[in-house]
Amino acid sequence: MTHGDLLDQIDAFLARSDVKMTETTFGRLAVNDGKLVGRLRDGGSLTLATAEKVTKFIAQHGAGEVAA
Repeated sequence: MTHGDLLDQIDAFLARSDVKMTETTFGRLAVNDGKLVGRLRDGGSLTLATAEKVTKFIAQHGAGEVAA
């Protein structure tokens, strides 16, 4: 999975009509880092463990795998 894939999943999750959440709130709830999404958009890196936490958060909240 690339950063772009992960950002696509995050964007799709946040775009869902039943999800009323900002990028900052998403990062804070998913991995306790409100700047996560912004840093990813700026080309920042993340650990495999953090990526796994993000995908687990999305899956637990009903989005599962989001097709790009």
